[in-house]
Amino acid sequence: MFNLSRKTEAFVDFINLALGVFLFLSPWIFGFTSDLGWHTSWIAGTAISIVAIGSIGDLFASLPGSDFFETEEWLTLAIGLWLALCPWPLGFYGDTMAMEVHLVVGLSVSTIAAVELWVVRHRPPHERA
Repeated sequence: MFNLSRKTEAFVDFINLALGVFLFLSPWIFGFTSDLGWHTSWIAGTAISIVAIGSIGDLFASLPGSDFFETEEWLTLAIGLWLALCPWPLGFYGDTMAMEVHLVVGLSVSTIAAVELWVVRHRPPHERA
């Protein structure tokens, strides 16, 4: 069955960190026209980055019994799903570039989190930390 090593978990968290930073910078990179697109990018990008940094720190601290990994994945999943859907309820779907960036980054982040949660939930009990 699949198994996530600490190195793999750290690599995935660095990917999430990069996606969060990219999202934060995307309004400048792509010139969003929607104020809500700008603000959502800043807030969600910051949130994804903070959660990823916390998870990376947790991995390197090697604290026994640390449960932050799974919590981080649930938070990242929720942020990613909201990010993918938010252009419609917030009404900035008319800013095509902002909508596409939010959709792609949101789906990427939430897919990564869902896969990690699935792997963690399907580990044999003796491999769970």
